[in-house]
Amino acid sequence: MRAIGLDLTTSPEKGTAFAVLTKELDIVAEGFVSDDEEIIALTEEQRFALIAIDAPLSLPLGLCCLEESCPCRPVSSRKGRQCERELSALGIGCYYTTKRSFIKGMVYRAIALKEKLEGRGFDVIEVYPYASRVRLFGKLPRKTTVAGRRALQERLHRLIPALPAPQDLLLPHDMLDALLAAYTGVLYIEGQTKALGDPAEGLLHIPLSVETFTECVTLPVVVCVFRGLCDII
Repeated sequence: MRAIGLDLTTSPEKGTAFAVLTKELDIVAEGFVSDDEEIIALTEEQRFALIAIDAPLSLPLGLCCLEESCPCRPVSSRKGRQCERELSALGIGCYYTTKRSFIKGMVYRAIALKEKLEGRGFDVIEVYPYASRVRLFGKLPRKTTVAGRRALQERLHRLIPALPAPQDLLLPHDMLDALLAAYTGVLYIEGQTKALGDPAEGLLHIPLSVETFTECVTLPVVVCVFRGLCDII
């Protein structure tokens, strides 16, 4: 089984970065797609694949939309979705899904895309590359800086040997996020992720903690993760 990582954008006019990884961490394909039809065509080419999307794939319980003019209200009095609150409790910041969200367009697109893909028989999970990055590598410089991209790609290169080293070819930050999403998808396939949130509302999947990885080094993917972390911790 393969994992497709999608760094979804709000508008099809700005390309969505994607990466396809095998369980052996070979890079099958990577690049950019535009509209949902191209994304669906990509997934059809990789028929037996898990799809890991970097975007909220659900609304807080009680909401039918994110429009402030709509009378719908969240069931919880607390901000955002439960998975986002649990993530914050782990010390990992995120954008909460609320009616004041500035990524409403992305949320709507992501939810609609998930429905289309699941309707075609695909397994779709929500991931958050920033959370994966923190869980796997700790704090790094911001991904929008050259130093941040170099640091992230160097560590990903240790996990995914087929990925070029940053000194050979430095990838854009959205492609690095797509690779992180796909890698998290591989970990999910191997049972090496933790689910945050309420299943009735929507789950977010993040890598297990470093401590848990060190207890599970018999799995090939986890061995690769552990080796990649040896020079970091």
